Amino acid sequence: MPLHPRLSADCHVLGDTKSNTLLLHKNASVPWFILVPDCEETALFELSEEKRRAVESEWNQLAAWVHSRYSCDRVNVAAIGNLVPQLHLHIIGRKEGDPAWPGVVWGADLPDKAWSADEVQSIVNELAAAGLVQASLTDL
Repeated sequence: MPLHPRLSADCHVLGDTKSNTLLLHKNASVPWFILVPDCEETALFELSEEKRRAVESEWNQLAAWVHSRYSCDRVNVAAIGNLVPQLHLHIIGRKEGDPAWPGVVWGADLPDKAWSADEVQSIVNELAAAGLVQASLTDL
């Protein structure tokens, strides 16, 4: 299933997991990852129990990795589809004092900070080494 145009515009595609496509938000102000399940459903409750468990397992693994990798105080996980109807889950590492703290990152005036191509590749390599993503970048 193709990515929604807004996800394509706002994110780097890092590769595929077992059940999802993994994205990295282009704004590097916070470590902001997005899992996009390969499905037609638009809400978590619509997924079969088996598919939902697979998606939940991957977001839990990714949240733990983000927490450890970025030494986060919190890792926020949300499935919000108001602007992008395609089912997707945000996994965002938060630290006290980050540019949006303690508020939400949506609509926050985040600094315009981009990931370098080397940083994105390093993230993919680390995720692949952790078994969280297949090393197959399609967009830098």
